[in-house]
Amino acid sequence: MNQKRLKKISAILGLIVSISGMSFIDEEKPCGYAHQDQFLRDMQPTSEQQKIDITYYGLNFDMDIATTSMVSEFLLHLVVVDTSLETIELDYSTNSPGVGNTTVTAVYLDGDSLAFSHLNDILSIPLNETPVMGQQMSVAIYSESGPASNQDDSGFNWDYEFSQRAIWTYSQPYNAREWWPSVDYPRDKADSADIVVTIDDYMVVASNGRLVSDTDNGDGTKTWHWHVGHPIASYLVSLSIYEFYEWGNIYVDANNDTLPLLFYTYSHPDNPNPSYMTENYNLLPEMLALYEDQFGPYPFMDEKYGHAEWGTSTGMEHQTLTSMGDPTERRVCHELAHMWYGDMITCDTYNHIWLNEGFARYAEALWWEERYGPTGYIEKMETFKNLSRQYGSVYVEDTETENIFDWWHTYNKGAWVVHMLRHIVGDDTFFEILQTYSNDPQFKYGTATTEDFQMVCEEVSGLDLDPFFQQWIYGSAYPNYRAYRAQTGDDLLVQTIQTGITFDMPVDFQITTNASVIDTILRINEQFMTFHLQIPTGEIVTNLVMDPDNWILKTTDYVVGLAEDQLAIPLVFDLGDNFPNPFNPSTSIPYSLDGQTSVKMSIFDLQGREVIQLLNSSQSSGRYVVTWNSENREGHPVEAGVYLCRLETESHTAFTKLLLVR
Repeated sequence: MNQKRLKKISAILGLIVSISGMSFIDEEKPCGYAHQDQFLRDMQPTSEQQKIDITYYGLNFDMDIATTSMVSEFLLHLVVVDTSLETIELDYSTNSPGVGNTTVTAVYLDGDSLAFSHLNDILSIPLNETPVMGQQMSVAIYSESGPASNQDDSGFNWDYEFSQRAIWTYSQPYNAREWWPSVDYPRDKADSADIVVTIDDYMVVASNGRLVSDTDNGDGTKTWHWHVGHPIASYLVSLSIYEFYEWGNIYVDANNDTLPLLFYTYSHPDNPNPSYMTENYNLLPEMLALYEDQFGPYPFMDEKYGHAEWGTSTGMEHQTLTSMGDPTERRVCHELAHMWYGDMITCDTYNHIWLNEGFARYAEALWWEERYGPTGYIEKMETFKNLSRQYGSVYVEDTETENIFDWWHTYNKGAWVVHMLRHIVGDDTFFEILQTYSNDPQFKYGTATTEDFQMVCEEVSGLDLDPFFQQWIYGSAYPNYRAYRAQTGDDLLVQTIQTGITFDMPVDFQITTNASVIDTILRINEQFMTFHLQIPTGEIVTNLVMDPDNWILKTTDYVVGLAEDQLAIPLVFDLGDNFPNPFNPSTSIPYSLDGQTSVKMSIFDLQGREVIQLLNSSQSSGRYVVTWNSENREGHPVEAGVYLCRLETESHTAFTKLLLVR
């Protein structure tokens, strides 16, 4: 370490140890809630981490561009929430490609030097005394890192953009630990933070919160100080450093309060900002006005909102300053919506990440509705639909093995859940739910689970929404509807079948006659249901459509024009075509019986060998559906290929062909 930097860090050390002389702005706020659940190791806090609540982070970096190294000091304030605490454990990597080797040089607890160990990416600080409940502690940590071996694309990055040095961070989900010590999980949000960076004076440091100062040190370096005055999760703390072009805009809210909109871009004479960047960034005041009306006041009005370019084409909703790659209109409104859902209210664990990403994805449709009208809203929701990819659960059951950022489930299917909820409760109630959720002191600037959001929905709507959340968040797939209709005079017989999983949903029906259009809502909650609808005398039904405005993620097919006696009571033995076909891994096989009989259904391969018996029972006349899950055969999935389904009764036998693909 050179002498200039050694003297500088030593001087800072004296300030930190004395605590009262710190350069950090330390705003203590009421303690958060420390959860005591049991979790998978490496995907949830350690047992010791669950015994503390971090209330403040102070981060101070002295960066040397020439050597891609840095000397760092960190100040953490915490509160003890479990007196069995023996060791303060912090997530902090010992080595990562974007940072290099990290050596912790000293640790102080309330000003006293303590022994520590730094192994397996955990900084362990044993306590000398048993703490008391609610005890506040201050931990100062000093470390040296570098040189970096190469860009990491996560955590901390020494990068180049347009042949100039660029530094940026990307900490979601668990990469804050690569560049600073923390409890690196979304549920532990510090009440406030300071981010201080000393670096060559031509560089601009962009970060969270509000800029306190940018001080020229007179030695070729400048020190930048950003203060975060609202609770923040570790993965939302960010740095983006470059010889930025700085520009901006303002937003004036309904109370005539002004929010600065700050943009940091890689622009220079040979690399001007693309026109669509300027166009889309300038949409932010309109987007803010819309989301404030729908979600509640912008959560960080006393700080800022803005974008900072970074070394990847994606976007990341770093609190008050989104890191922005390709600034498409969709991405700009998506990341802005995260300021409410993701930043202000953060998913308690990544199992519930849809509360961040599904909401922000749906906010895209709300913006499209505002700017392009109802047709734009419908078209945007359709872009989120891919039925071949949306069989899985929105809830992430195992964050260690599953992709928590699954585009089709976390984002798109999550957005469809919000879309369907809007229709079930109605527009007025839906937006009241969002406002209530955003402003509930239990969740505002805190964390939430699916159950928390469900509770708000039920309190506002007065509805029991447990079936809805259970089937759409924790369940799999979506409804596959088949509708039959037949008219006799002014009576319309409607029968519905759900092939596959049975959902409980209110479904809009639109009935068109030769003289009128009739709209009604039927609750479809069983596999096979029959309804009789009154048609105006003399009118002939020409069409029937389930869910005509596409409020449900589903498939639908129709059988029309059958005689009443063919529909009301199935009098004909029949083995229908399975649906879907081809299929993977499950398919539904419909059949009907003409009377009380014993019935068997089995699957055979083309060599005549029985693969599985699906049914062996006695049944009365009626319509039925059996589901075959090809994954479920004593733990061994069935190989892809053509199979035969045989249905046998006391007097009939029928076959149908099924195609399993992998």
